Amino acid sequence: MTENHLITLINRHISGELTEHEAEELKQWGSAHPDNRSLLDGITNEEQLEKEVNLWRSINTAEGYARWGFYMRTRRRALIRRITGWSVAASLLIAMAVIGLVKQSGRSDKFIPVAAKNNLPVSPGRNTARLTLADGQEILLDSAGKGDLVVQGNARVRHDSGSLVYTISGNNNTKGVSFNTLTTPRSGQYLLSLPDGSQVWLNNVSSLRYPTSFQGKNRTVELTTGEAYFEITKDPARPFIVKVKGEDVEVLGTSFNVMAYPEEEGTQTTLLSGAISVKTAKTSVRLKPDEQAQLIENSDLKVIKNVPSQDIVSWKDGFFYFGRASFSAVMRQLARWYNVEVVYEGKVPDMEFGGKIDRNLPLQELLKFLDKNQVHFRIEGHNLIVLPS
Repeated sequence: MTENHLITLINRHISGELTEHEAEELKQWGSAHPDNRSLLDGITNEEQLEKEVNLWRSINTAEGYARWGFYMRTRRRALIRRITGWSVAASLLIAMAVIGLVKQSGRSDKFIPVAAKNNLPVSPGRNTARLTLADGQEILLDSAGKGDLVVQGNARVRHDSGSLVYTISGNNNTKGVSFNTLTTPRSGQYLLSLPDGSQVWLNNVSSLRYPTSFQGKNRTVELTTGEAYFEITKDPARPFIVKVKGEDVEVLGTSFNVMAYPEEEGTQTTLLSGAISVKTAKTSVRLKPDEQAQLIENSDLKVIKNVPSQDIVSWKDGFFYFGRASFSAVMRQLARWYNVEVVYEGKVPDMEFGGKIDRNLPLQELLKFLDKNQVHFRIEGHNLIVLPS
């Protein structure tokens, strides 16, 4: 059972919405280990949960809690249900409890939660990006007004807070093709609607180059760096192709995620629905839903089956997902989202993390959730310093 599914079952249990099958699943999980049973007993004790939630609230700064509350009101979540009062916060506490429990039962000798020493607040990322037009002109979307922004070829570009929409106007048989590039910085993300209606969510430190109108026998874009989640409009006559670091990801209509940060090891293409082909100069593989193609430099394509695809793309819904991630991998995610440089004053801790946590929290608040006084941090300006243990 995945951490995400377990958290969902626990939340449904609290809200009284478990089906008979789900109740049996939860019962079997609780019977599998004494620690599992202890956790389930604890979360059914409402008095104890309220005490823990009150403690959780007490460690939030007013600004951080207000920011988190606004985010929760404006997002629809599968993980944290739309419920009011202390049970919303309880859901997040449960998520963190499950994270710790799963890791303790796996590699208790290696997995150690972290603590933080606070400094000035470090805010999370936001909707921000730079649009580069066909003539090289750059538009900072933070300062661009809402509404029609510019005309590129026969496409009208409309801007709204956090999203950019291309709409074809008139004849789509214009000679020649012009290209735009959308780039997100550290602490940035953005939503792009392409001329064919396909949607692309760009994660932080990512760049996508695309035509202002799709002409010819295919629809081709290029993810030059970073991570993007795609939901592709079906068009059997014109396959959609994503070029990324020596790979071509070809689809007709589907949803998938591509991660290609230069500081990460190789590229990862994860399929959520439909079917895609991932091609290199050497080989080609066809993915089914919940499969991932990995390409490490100078290696062949490797297919991983039964990956938690919904969790992998949870970044677009406002969560960090740590699927048994190493300490350094977690720090790289935090560095990109909070625009900080991670500095190690000693050795890199040898431990793993798992589970999901809201990435709209200020950095200090996120670190508090992991606080077990084993690893310490110091924040100096834009440096997140990992202190020797």
